[in-house]
Amino acid sequence: MAVNTLDVLCCKITIGDADPANPMAIQDPVVLTEVQEIEIVETYKKLTGTARVILPKGTVYQSTIIGNATLEGNDASRITTEVMEDGVIIEKRSSQAAVGKDTFHTGQRINIKLGYNGILKNMFDGYVTAYNSDSLFELRCENMAYKLKLKQAPKFETPLSTKVNDVLGDKYNLLKDTGFEIHSETRRFDINIGKVKITDNFTVADVLNDWSKYRVYCFLKYDENSPDAMPRIAVGRPYSSSKAQPSFPGSDNTMPYRICFNYHVAESNLKVLKVDPKFLAVTAKALGTDEKFFEVTVRLNPDYDAGKAGSKEFQTINATQISKKTHKVTGNTTASGAATKTKVDLSTYTVVPYMSPNMRIDSDKLVEEAIEYFKNYNLNGITGSVTIFGDFGLPSAVQVELIDDLNPSKNGVYIVEEVKTIFGTKGYRQVVKLPYKVK
Repeated sequence: MAVNTLDVLCCKITIGDADPANPMAIQDPVVLTEVQEIEIVETYKKLTGTARVILPKGTVYQSTIIGNATLEGNDASRITTEVMEDGVIIEKRSSQAAVGKDTFHTGQRINIKLGYNGILKNMFDGYVTAYNSDSLFELRCENMAYKLKLKQAPKFETPLSTKVNDVLGDKYNLLKDTGFEIHSETRRFDINIGKVKITDNFTVADVLNDWSKYRVYCFLKYDENSPDAMPRIAVGRPYSSSKAQPSFPGSDNTMPYRICFNYHVAESNLKVLKVDPKFLAVTAKALGTDEKFFEVTVRLNPDYDAGKAGSKEFQTINATQISKKTHKVTGNTTASGAATKTKVDLSTYTVVPYMSPNMRIDSDKLVEEAIEYFKNYNLNGITGSVTIFGDFGLPSAVQVELIDDLNPSKNGVYIVEEVKTIFGTKGYRQVVKLPYKVK
């Protein structure tokens, strides 16, 4: 008779001082292997991911004391020696103690590994940014992008044809002395970011976060060739920005994670969308030649007659000129139709956003792109989230293949937009947010 195995939750939380010479190293670490709850949230739409660690009072941690440090209040369980490179012999004492109000402090490095049955996967690297020691010990953390919030960006101005690789690479040196590099797969995308002007007191994180308004998203991603090294800056566009590039660095040259509903899924909050193309609209946004945002919306023309000369298949509606602070209708010629102040009510339509990957274009070109995107839009996709067990330890911006034998309409390949990892007394789960189907 077959015996079902029991999967035992395991975690390893390492916290200590940051090493100025090696950001990934943790000095004088304490190690925790018990926890009440961990929550990690990361998405490709935000540079900075977060983690929250909750520990009950009395949680025991392990630490290593070097040399003749005092052991008062600690349980010295093992003494070892180690020969350093210069021939000096040092004494190490492994000890245990209960977490106290002075155990942690802000600015410390933290690493979180999670898994089952002693097989752990690296899930988070970052810094402690807040610490609450009231009824429970709670650590609030940010990922390694925290370092970029502390680095002043160099002041420079670029021409209109600037590429992302120019800004992050040797040409403008935005990442100089940050410890970060461009992800190896990002360079080949060669994304045009347009004119970049840094004349004020911005941090490197401010600059990278600002690109999200163009739907150019910067996020941290480990290089598969060296997973234990510093995470790198990955840059990509979502599926809603370019039908020719529905993927992110490293996500299109590997097999998708296969998620079987009858095995991996704990809970599903997915909704299957069957969109009538007669009630579909695409709202396209771009940066015009006057360096202001504008948008146009296209939908099918209800009076379209293919056999009638001059009949147009699509209508252009709700053209607007957009300032940085508000959306307002103006008569600017960069958005034809913007002078019409009466807006079409699209509350009964499925409105799909589109961000042009081309900078400094006119409204005619944007309408062409929106129509092309409309024609290629996947009308039968799904939205929502699915909660899976911690078997995969998924990051964001990877491809997953859903396999549901009972509801095959869900089957297909999707890009993971956001992952919320929950670990603790209620188990190990990942809430995976999915955009529309891409394959």
